[in-house]
Amino acid sequence: MKRYQCLWLLMINEIWNVSAGCPDHWMRFSNKCYLFVTRYPLEWIDAMTFCKTNGAKLAEVKSSSENYFLQHEARRLKGSFWLGGSDIIMEGVWKWMDSNKRFYYSAWPRGQPDNYRGREHCLHFFGGYHYVWNDTECNRRSNFICEKAI
Repeated sequence: MKRYQCLWLLMINEIWNVSAGCPDHWMRFSNKCYLFVTRYPLEWIDAMTFCKTNGAKLAEVKSSSENYFLQHEARRLKGSFWLGGSDIIMEGVWKWMDSNKRFYYSAWPRGQPDNYRGREHCLHFFGGYHYVWNDTECNRRSNFICEKAI
């Protein structure tokens, strides 16, 4: 059993290489670098602007492995985080705002998105143990995740 645990840890270390090819304070996963911003919670649009100013975009989750990586880090950092998805242009049509592409991968839990009170149009990882996708009001202040290609 220990042999498999060691192999798994080596594989994770290779995939989640923290620094290779990424700027300081950014984390690497696959061919992207991620910045988890926790000191300056911003509204969704301001978080998007912050990422763009730094040559990045709010994270666009395109696979279950990427989602797992982001969940793991969000849980470790203990906060909720903005992601780059929104249905602000057309209710119920969720797109990654930077690429203007509809979700072909999603990780909504049962009952989400729910557009509670007709005001929830921005995507974030909701804190707690599981770190699930949730739609919420865009004017809330939250931590956020920027991503850029290597």
